[in-house]
Parts: sequence; C-alpha cells; structure tokens
Amino acid sequence: MSAYLWKVTAKRAVGKLPAGAWVEIVKNGTSAPPNQREITQAIESKYGIKIPNGTPTSCFEMIKAK
Repeated sequence: MSAYLWKVTAKRAVGKLPAGAWVEIVKNGTSAPPNQREITQAIESKYGIKIPNGTPTSCFEMIKAK
C-alpha cells in the first residue's frame, strides 16, 4: 500500500483559523484528497482550533506532494 502526503492550506479565514494556515495529512491506501473530517481533525490537532461544522473543503487548497 502506498501512502500519500497532502498539504492543505486555508484559502480564507475559517472561523478562528487564519487564511494561509496549513496542515499536512498522510493518507494510506488511497490517493483521494482529504475529506472534511480529516481536515478538521488535523487542524484541531496542530492548532487547537475548532473550525465550524459543515465548512466545505472548497475553503482549502489541497496539494498532493510528489
């Protein structure tokens, strides 16, 4: 199984999360981009900030590392 690294960056301020804040998410076994739950968990883990429920993934730029 392959692991994929995603860099997820906030395009605009989301709740208390400022624009430009980013997290890295590793996904195993799939090259699909991170979903809302995975993004929310990573932000809470790194920054201790809870973003509003239902925040669309379109608020974030997702780039798969090469």
